[in-house]
Amino acid sequence: MNGDQNMTRMKLHNKLGNKRKRGPILPPKGSKSILRKWWFWSLIVVIILSISGLGINAAASARSQDLSDTKVSPKKTHKNKQKKVSKPMKKSKKKKSATPETAKNEMQNDQNNNSNSDTNTNDNSDQNTDSQYYFKDNKAVIHDIDIEITQTKVIQPGDTGNENGKKPIFAIWYKTTNKTDKNINPTTAWVAVFKATQKSDSGEEKDLEVAAQPDSRFVDTQLNTINQGDTVESAVAYALEDTSKPVTLIATKGVNGETIGSQEYQVK
Repeated sequence: MNGDQNMTRMKLHNKLGNKRKRGPILPPKGSKSILRKWWFWSLIVVIILSISGLGINAAASARSQDLSDTKVSPKKTHKNKQKKVSKPMKKSKKKKSATPETAKNEMQNDQNNNSNSDTNTNDNSDQNTDSQYYFKDNKAVIHDIDIEITQTKVIQPGDTGNENGKKPIFAIWYKTTNKTDKNINPTTAWVAVFKATQKSDSGEEKDLEVAAQPDSRFVDTQLNTINQGDTVESAVAYALEDTSKPVTLIATKGVNGETIGSQEYQVK
């Protein structure tokens, strides 16, 4: 009885011992399982090493990328610093403030010169060299007035228009247009532009003297101001020295101004 029990215990012990030696993973020796093949474990090792290598390469690439970013960022920062520094340098170079001041002074000088030239032009209209200034076909044109001669006539002493004269007169009827807002009347307009001359026996050109108003219609209006843009009619006369020689009218750009033309009129 006891022997059978001992045998049973031994068998149980041996069974348990064999199970412990076999282990939880490997199959029993002599088994044809793939887990007992050497090449299987070599393949496992190679796969593990490959995976490890990929991980190392990825880590190395990430590290190199971080290092490259770290190297680039200081350069950018350096450039930014350079840009920030360069701007104040440009501002510090702004010594050009003298240039506007100089330009301002030059502008003021130019304005002063222009004002002086304008004053001279007003005083002496002959300074204007506009090509539109002319006297031809019985019409004189300057910058502020136009004068057009409409009729001429010789009036003997005692005749209408020369009742009190001792010499024959050369009467001229004309129209004056005021192109500016200046205070201009027919008489001053004519005197400012025209003078009349006549040759003497020696051939010398002599200025003729202005005679009395030859047309009674204009006695009261010859000194009236002409409004800007208006045209009024008037008349003027010159005392003749000789009734056989023509009268020459000479037009200028204002009193004592540059001559813009001349025209001869027969005395008849």
